Amino acid sequence: MTDRACLLLYCIADAAALPGGARVDGPQRIVHGGLAAVVAPLDEPARMEAPTKADLLEYARVIRSQHTVADVVPMRFGSVLSGETAVRAHLDEQRETYVRALTRVAGCVELGVRALLSVSSSPTVPDMSVKPMSRPGAAYLEARRRLYSAESRLRERCEALEQSLLSKVAPLCREHRTEFPAQRPGEPALCSLYFLVPREQVLAFRTAVSSIPVEFNTDIALSGPWPPFNFVA
Repeated sequence: MTDRACLLLYCIADAAALPGGARVDGPQRIVHGGLAAVVAPLDEPARMEAPTKADLLEYARVIRSQHTVADVVPMRFGSVLSGETAVRAHLDEQRETYVRALTRVAGCVELGVRALLSVSSSPTVPDMSVKPMSRPGAAYLEARRRLYSAESRLRERCEALEQSLLSKVAPLCREHRTEFPAQRPGEPALCSLYFLVPREQVLAFRTAVSSIPVEFNTDIALSGPWPPFNFVA
């Protein structure tokens, strides 16, 4: 590998876990300062600006293939460096950040839980796309009040789901984070929760999630295990 080609960066791992010089389905590993960067030559850097679905799926596949054998810090699609020298410089500059991230996710995978939640709302709520000046101020303020009330109820449902999940899985995960959705009148919203789970606890985690009470009246979808995208920022 030379500096004449740009390199697409997939992930970072501990060098002891991903020895340098090996090849895995095309991508190569550059080892420097105790870290290993998984990269591949990129002949057309402009493709990063408008990737195809196949490009994104292949990028994710490579990261997953590395994550099956080692803890990794996955990169976002489009992480490009100008060559091997630039990769080594990047590893020098970000070494402490990557070491902290690898320590944080050591021995873990990411599992996701998603639920479509809805709250009752008045069918007479006015269309919020209409400008305020086009109708009486009192009606506009009432519409805003109803919208914010629906958002508050939705957040309460998400928080209730979060607490119900944690009551089952807290001993089985190291960390979690929740994405609270925005409310759109008349539409259900997707509440997403992400959990950092030790590899040996994945089966127990799945079993625990399957026992969540039905009072939420919604389908709960569990996905993963994935590389820990949501825990390395």
